[in-house]
Amino acid sequence: MKLYGLQTTQEQGIIRFNKFKGMIMSQYMGLIARVFLSSLYFISMLFILDFIVSTPQGYEAYQVSLMSKGLPGIFAPLSILIQIIFGAFLIAGFKIKLSSYIFAIYSLIWAITYFLFMGNLPAEVSPSVYQDLILKGLQYLSLFGGFLYMAIHPEMPFSLDSLCAKRKK
Repeated sequence: MKLYGLQTTQEQGIIRFNKFKGMIMSQYMGLIARVFLSSLYFISMLFILDFIVSTPQGYEAYQVSLMSKGLPGIFAPLSILIQIIFGAFLIAGFKIKLSSYIFAIYSLIWAITYFLFMGNLPAEVSPSVYQDLILKGLQYLSLFGGFLYMAIHPEMPFSLDSLCAKRKK
């Protein structure tokens, strides 16, 4: 209840609590976004590595699956290294800016690949295949945007980068 423009102590307490809650949540949002974005690539590559190791000629099958989408064979080892190394970096919060730019470029390559692959399909392919490819391309464009945003704003609490910056001071 306001009397002459003044707030009661209960209202002041609620305002202070909401400010505190906002500060805490903003600290965790960077961690949550970083872990969720990078875990998509990191965990999917763990599944792919499991397939490669447990299947005879698994690596060749992975390479062929990439080449069937129009990517060169050299993309297979690069893809494995990028997803494992930079995925782990981002989860830990190490080299956030560099890792985010790498994943942004990687996501853009995949988005372009899906859009180009869509143009190479025969005419008798089901429309649902086109819709699936459009959605995959748009998903990678969304990841591209998320990683770009993270690269522009790499200062995040709960990361190795922030821990190292604190130690330098």
